[in-house]
Amino acid sequence: MNLFLVLAGLVILSLILAFLINVIKKFEQGGKVEELLPFKLKNNFFTRSEWEFFRILEEQIDHTKYTVFPKVRLGDFVEVDAPKGERMSHWNRIKSKHVDFLIYDTQKSSIAIAVELDGNSHNSERMKKSDDFKDKLYPAVGLELIRVQVGSDFAGEIQRIIQNLKN
Repeated sequence: MNLFLVLAGLVILSLILAFLINVIKKFEQGGKVEELLPFKLKNNFFTRSEWEFFRILEEQIDHTKYTVFPKVRLGDFVEVDAPKGERMSHWNRIKSKHVDFLIYDTQKSSIAIAVELDGNSHNSERMKKSDDFKDKLYPAVGLELIRVQVGSDFAGEIQRIIQNLKN
């Protein structure tokens, strides 16, 4: 029986010692516990088409009047205006979607135009539903959405956008 008590005491003492060592290590690290996260930086922020469109848009837009914001979440500029019990379901429809480019009027402090680049991925059923939703959303919030087909003449499309900004 005494041997059992000695072994139990040693196990308890070992656990207490391991706990104290962890507390000391945590204290030495400034109280922070580093967590390994399964993330890494993407190789490309833009697709090839988005980069080409953005580069031309940046060259042609009047930076004294406008700023271009790429890849903005809808939830960053669209509010849900619904009764409390319905807000979350509407929020869920926009929280993970984004617009390719927002053109912001710096003189009026407001968003002027939203631009979507439509490539081959927009042919899938899932993207068609998302595009249909966005086609209804933008007029509902009072914002013009211009769709640009990937593979079209981006410089010409940007001139059309700039013309719309002037109107």
